[in-house]
Amino acid sequence: MSISEDDVLGVLKQIETGDITLVPDCDPQERIKGDILYRASNGWTIEVSNWSGEFAGIVEIGLPDGRILDIDHLDRCMPGVAEYFPGKDVAWRAYRMKAVETGFIYLSDDKLGRFADAKEGAVVSNPSREPPWIIVDYSLRDVTVARWPGRLWLAQVLDRLEPQDHRGNYTRCVSVKIVREMPTHNLFGPCGQQVEKALRFAGGLDRGGAERLASHRHPDAAELTSQGWHRWQALVAGKDNRPDRDMRGVVTAANNQKSPVGHGLSLVHRAVWDAAERIDGDAAFEEDEDERWLIGPWAAAGSAMLETVWGLGAPELFDVPEREKLLRAWQNRPGHDEV
Repeated sequence: MSISEDDVLGVLKQIETGDITLVPDCDPQERIKGDILYRASNGWTIEVSNWSGEFAGIVEIGLPDGRILDIDHLDRCMPGVAEYFPGKDVAWRAYRMKAVETGFIYLSDDKLGRFADAKEGAVVSNPSREPPWIIVDYSLRDVTVARWPGRLWLAQVLDRLEPQDHRGNYTRCVSVKIVREMPTHNLFGPCGQQVEKALRFAGGLDRGGAERLASHRHPDAAELTSQGWHRWQALVAGKDNRPDRDMRGVVTAANNQKSPVGHGLSLVHRAVWDAAERIDGDAAFEEDEDERWLIGPWAAAGSAMLETVWGLGAPELFDVPEREKLLRAWQNRPGHDEV
């Protein structure tokens, strides 16, 4: 019998309510550092990383039939469990640990700065309390990814700026402690590994590859990306306020609403843009006083990669024939047999 992320989150919820109780293998407050193994009353085991009696994240879950859900599996398949941290009262009552304030930090490879050598347990601090501050987002959905590739960390807030004086689901910090590094594909939804594969491919495009993508696009694929936006907005908002709006080629919705693949659409568009600029320079673009846009095979290749990310990253929004149309260019990409 397979176990889903909702199943695991349900057990964690029962631990929070007290319907499932835990017995640790030692007193968490007497161990300075080292994982704590809890035996749950439902037959599960839960291993928690411990920093001086503080809950530093779930490391591993053992099921009654002997299966193990290790941290790699949680990162890959159950990001909601990988990022689980109980509140103050639950942490102490259920786990006899202190709760910590945690969140996520993402930096592109060209902006790592002080985080270039950040590893588990490392403390990263600003030299002063002046900006630029360290930004810790409380949800993966709130992380801004303007450039890719990069690195993603789960971090503990050690020193937060007071007052915060901002709106948004993040904290401005002066000092953080790295809990662990996380796979960046978590930023792109449940099918994030497939989205990252598309990003890597787009970043390495040459003119021949762009022409091949352009020649294999399905004529209905662009319209399906528009339908994808409408279906997604209806799903997350309960309704679609503008069902007739043409959203072909859109990479970011109104009010910066995230897509089902996070920033994956804007990033793959940027990857094709950068490839075109690198290879053909100004010849790959047209522009007027206020705007610049891709032309020729690069424009079609950019559209093909947007269609690819929809098909790979949000399969639940399309039926099988629709996904086949979205992925026609991808399935005929250069080097397909080797990728």
